[in-house]
Amino acid sequence: MRSLLVVAPLLVGCATEETFEGGELEEADEVSWDAKSDTARLAVTASSVEALDRDLSSLTPPCRTADPGHSCEFYLSTGSALGDYGPLGAYGPLGSLGPLGSNAWNPSSWISAAGDWSEHSDRVDGPLGAGGPLGPDGPLSDRAYYQTLPSINDWAKQLQAGGVWTVLGPLGPLGPLGALGPLGPVGAHGFAPDDGGRYLNGGRVVRTVRTSYAPEAFELVELYDEATAKSVAPDTSFVALGELSRGDVDVVPAKSLRAQFVTVLVVPEKQLDNFDLTIKDSTGRVIAQSRSSGYIDWIQLQAPKGGRMNIEVSLAASGHIFSKTYRLYVVGSGSRFNATDIRGDHQLAL
Repeated sequence: MRSLLVVAPLLVGCATEETFEGGELEEADEVSWDAKSDTARLAVTASSVEALDRDLSSLTPPCRTADPGHSCEFYLSTGSALGDYGPLGAYGPLGSLGPLGSNAWNPSSWISAAGDWSEHSDRVDGPLGAGGPLGPDGPLSDRAYYQTLPSINDWAKQLQAGGVWTVLGPLGPLGPLGALGPLGPVGAHGFAPDDGGRYLNGGRVVRTVRTSYAPEAFELVELYDEATAKSVAPDTSFVALGELSRGDVDVVPAKSLRAQFVTVLVVPEKQLDNFDLTIKDSTGRVIAQSRSSGYIDWIQLQAPKGGRMNIEVSLAASGHIFSKTYRLYVVGSGSRFNATDIRGDHQLAL
């Protein structure tokens, strides 16, 4: 297998750093996924959206309006943003031609080559400051997320957690908490990685950073090699690069340190590959699966604090003779987002 590349979100801005020696994170006691909660937990997958067969009549609130000239159903075609040719596909911003990687055209390789410049990252007016995308006026603010987004149209409402197009929304891998945002490898934190991909500050491993405006720390987004990815304490904010042969299964551990939504996406690096996703708990019980034939596979689920996951990636089909490589994106929403008012047949009970 090719070495895994793992990434997990961060934050600085007028900040007080949290550093953890040896890769330790604030631990949450492991709990069963059957543990009681105030409401029944749910999951949404590419497969469950595909199973709607472009019938959105079960949605609450209803989805009738998208952009002028198109209904919501129009955006459920295999040629839409959920398919191979959209932003989740092999040649979109999350693929190898985007900003993440070790190639000469990937900005992340140039930023990491600059060394440690984290002392310059805490500008109030910078990407990690209060005026940045993670701040109180950014897309994750209560006003932007709960008022502005759903007021655009019915389709935009479905970008929220639990929605039909949630993987494209602000809590997914394309949002400010994802690897392309200020918390990712092209972000403004300035920490230099070691050979395994861990960020260092004065010789200490840095896993999270606090800001003056957020009540909880944000997890850094590392690029780990395979050995490091398996040795550090797992969380739910990272990217893993891997390679598969037909019949093989890669298993990547994750653990939710908060009660939150967790979005998992597998992006093929070559367009003729189709990878499937399965998430199991620590006992081996299947929590959720995505085996879509028309969409890029993804899963979003409500995770309990301390919920451990084993994310399995398998190769469903390939149309070429080259290596079958993929990128696994895992994004935790943080505890501010742990419920949804959206309901529909695309949602699965956990």
